[in-house]
Amino acid sequence: MGDLNTFSTDGLVLKLRHTGESDRIVTVLTRDHGVLSAFAKGARRPKSRLNSGTQSFCFADFTFKTGRDDAMNITDAAVKEVFFDLNQDLVKLSLAQYFAQLAQELIPPEDAGDEPLRLLLNALYFLSKEKRPADLIKTVVELRLAGCAGYTPDFGGCAGCGVVGEQFMILDCREGVIFCPDCGRNVRGVRLSAAAIGIMRRISEGDLAAAFSVSAPAEHLREISAAAERYILTQTERGYSALDFLKSVKI
Repeated sequence: MGDLNTFSTDGLVLKLRHTGESDRIVTVLTRDHGVLSAFAKGARRPKSRLNSGTQSFCFADFTFKTGRDDAMNITDAAVKEVFFDLNQDLVKLSLAQYFAQLAQELIPPEDAGDEPLRLLLNALYFLSKEKRPADLIKTVVELRLAGCAGYTPDFGGCAGCGVVGEQFMILDCREGVIFCPDCGRNVRGVRLSAAAIGIMRRISEGDLAAAFSVSAPAEHLREISAAAERYILTQTERGYSALDFLKSVKI
């Protein structure tokens, strides 16, 4: 057997899958190592010290142990927070699962930096406690995770002529830029009001606390939610089962 490497970091459980008679495979968004998947042996046993810490959307201090064959195991999980309220509402739960799927798609392993973890922890807290509008939370997660992956859209002005302050602009979701009506007449994008452009720019470029503190009328929140969703789907070139389910339960 090879030497084992052990490290500890806090993280949020994004996904779990049962394997064997009592084990789990757990996907964790960690503060120091990006998204990691590891075995939690015996975690499904009621008396296991890994049971509570490897539940969905549990925030915990994890200890990982890995060997030469790259097989990684969770050997300890000390619970710090569990978002129980999410399980009481299908809309909240499916939205949280959508955030988890986005993080798995956009945050690579060994990605250093704690913004993705802080982003999701804040989003789940505001969502579970209904501290912020759901459309705002969704937009913040989509735009900020896009930024973490290097896909921040440029809302600074028209990519063609540089003009700002038009009544509406067109977001080119593939190129991540905006156009004025003249320059964007042949662009197949999302038409956004000047107010919506301003909100999305503050969310994308400000600090995280400011992004979650944006205040806007419901119609603008719906507008930016639809635009950010189309943008992230275009950039990642895939769909998300949790988003599809979210739409089905909201009908």
